[in-house]
Amino acid sequence: IRTMIYCKVESYDNNTGTGLITPETGGKGLPFDRAAFLWTDKSAPPVGRRLSYELAENAGVNSAIKLQHA
Repeated sequence: IRTMIYCKVESYDNNTGTGLITPETGGKGLPFDRAAFLWTDKSAPPVGRRLSYELAENAGVNSAIKLQHA
């Protein structure tokens, strides 16, 4: 069973499809990209929106995946 991790959107660039979230538990921001959205229309999440996510590591760099509206 996976535990949901919650965050707030810190920034999002609609041109590049990339952004940064801040975990609610603290710590440094995590990057994400549009491909991580689990909502169908892939609309940009507004800054401050609460989301849930899973953590992934690629080549020693953490990023957020499976972003969902919380």
